[in-house]
Amino acid sequence: ANDSTAAPPEPQASACAKLPKSGVSRKPTIDRDSIPPAARLRTPERVIQQRAYARIALRECAKLCDAPLDGWEKGPDDAPLPLDGFHWSVSHKRLWAGAVIADRPVGIDIEHIIPRHPGVFDELGSDSEWELLGDRSWQSFFRLWTAKEATLKANGVGIAHFSACRLLEILDDRHMRSEEHTSEL
Repeated sequence: ANDSTAAPPEPQASACAKLPKSGVSRKPTIDRDSIPPAARLRTPERVIQQRAYARIALRECAKLCDAPLDGWEKGPDDAPLPLDGFHWSVSHKRLWAGAVIADRPVGIDIEHIIPRHPGVFDELGSDSEWELLGDRSWQSFFRLWTAKEATLKANGVGIAHFSACRLLEILDDRHMRSEEHTSEL
């Protein structure tokens, strides 16, 4: 097992960039059916803009921890490559982009809390993971999703490996311990 957060690592720097308003509802939870189908599309232009804002957040992180401002590249598998001993990760959604830099492998994920089909709860977590979280609310779902995705990013693998990632412990309201079982990959 590869324990990516044995001691909750504190990043050397993290930053977030708010994207310009795009006409999307600002309700804490958005009913997916209330969003017009065209607005739900991930148009290439929207994704390019989101990636640009994630790079702005990454540059702000670099300034905060005296890391290089430029030269952050991804490998052929689209995983971020370390630069001068710094590891990094970015995430973006419609309204937000975030980045983190650390002295060890690190991952970040951000999500909008938007209800999905109830069947996704069983696909994402085991009974023991839901028991640790205390409920099967959409807030808990996305807390588990972002923890697993960040763990997988820190280990250089994608979301296809969700089944190999397990929540082990809730440390407090902001920290969880998870691990990725590389033997299952």
